[in-house]
This record gives sequence, structure tokens and C-alpha cells, in this order.
Amino acid sequence: MIKNSEPKDVEKLTYEEAFAELMSLVEALESDEHPLDETMRLFERGQTLSRRCTVLLDNAELKVQQLNGENLVDVEIE
Repeated sequence: MIKNSEPKDVEKLTYEEAFAELMSLVEALESDEHPLDETMRLFERGQTLSRRCTVLLDNAELKVQQLNGENLVDVEIE
């Protein structure tokens, strides 16, 4: 269910919060129970949430790669 209250700033959402809201928006859009202007508003919010999730996942992947790179040990295979 989509809340009518003012949505939280996307840039302040954690991955889990953004993903949960995105899933809620997908369900709402699939229900076909909204007028066109509301549907477009939900779609735009969904796009913004999707980009936020992508950025957070990319940052997490980069962090993992950096951590793995710092802890790699050279092993000679004979």
C-alpha cells in the first residue's frame, strides 16, 4: 500500500528501505487502480528508487573488491 504522507528523501534511504518501497510501488502499479497522473508519479518515484538501489549495490561491490584486494596473498602454484 502506498502511503499518502510525504515520501522520504531517496538519497537518505538505505538499500533495504529503497528496495522495500520500490517493491511496494511495483505492486501498486500492477494493480491498475490509479489514475494516469498518479501512475506517472509512482513510476517516476520507482525510477529514482531503482537508481538509488543500483548506486548502493555498486558502492557495496566496490567496497568488497577493495577489501579483497587489500587482503590478497600471493600464492605460488607448483
